[in-house]
Amino acid sequence: MSKEAFITILFVLVSMNMYTQQRISVRDSLTQEPIAYTSVWFGNEAGGYTDESGMIEIPEGTKQIHLSHICYETKIITKVTADLQTIFLVPKSINLNEVAISAKAPKRIKTTEVGLMKAKTQTKHKGANGFEMALFIPHDSTWTDTPYIHSILASLDYSTHWLVFTEIKNPIYATLRFDLRLPDAMTGAPKDESLIDGGIIIPSSQKLGKDGVSLTRPIPFPQTGVFVVVEWITTAQVSESCNLVPSLNMTLDEKENRTWNKKTFFAKQSGGAERRGMDWMQEQNEPAYQNEEAQVFYKGRTPSAKLGLKILK
Repeated sequence: MSKEAFITILFVLVSMNMYTQQRISVRDSLTQEPIAYTSVWFGNEAGGYTDESGMIEIPEGTKQIHLSHICYETKIITKVTADLQTIFLVPKSINLNEVAISAKAPKRIKTTEVGLMKAKTQTKHKGANGFEMALFIPHDSTWTDTPYIHSILASLDYSTHWLVFTEIKNPIYATLRFDLRLPDAMTGAPKDESLIDGGIIIPSSQKLGKDGVSLTRPIPFPQTGVFVVVEWITTAQVSESCNLVPSLNMTLDEKENRTWNKKTFFAKQSGGAERRGMDWMQEQNEPAYQNEEAQVFYKGRTPSAKLGLKILK
């Protein structure tokens, strides 16, 4: 083969690869700034997240993409073309009358914890790309004054062991997004609105300590109660069933289970049909706990997420 022919073939292959690995940029429609960690679903394919610069690769043959972010209006692109390079998302207009955010730190010095951080760890839940878990923490009727939320707490396991004798050989460490949400008055599930400007990102290179993550400024504890939400994110090309590190420690001793979960990307329906995602469901309704083997293993109990809050009273 001549040198010229080799170069021509190489050029064609590179061009084909560039086409199959089409990249798009997701940006704010007002500021033009890139939007990191936007979830993008590729129609009949698995989804993924934009990286820190708002970029994501679109698989070959994608005909429709579905973009969502807690701070932006959901957008669906029904026709994906080769010249599609930038997608703009519109910021949400969110009314948070139920929670007034204070610009000044409250004059309180007593700190306490609420949630399940002190509960016994009896199992753990591995994260997956686009997986969210939430614990509802009710408002305590005995509080004479409204406390302020100072920090979000989570009991995480950064080991690479999944089961007793099973170790993840090539672990993928996830970026975590922690958020606070109000409960929906109709369903009781977490609302699709953030109380803390879209949540707090913990990079995959950083481990969350026992003190958790502090809010930029304390906010009053909502009278309706509040959900503590953790979301697993990776920009690596993985399936929705790939286990990510860290896992979330769980307890089995709670009489009332207030844990919910959500799967952003597609899951299997009965009969093998595919659909996009699974919306918020209570942990006790998770199909994984319904079979006889799981019932025996968990002794009829449902795991509750060890999440919590540090509050100022």
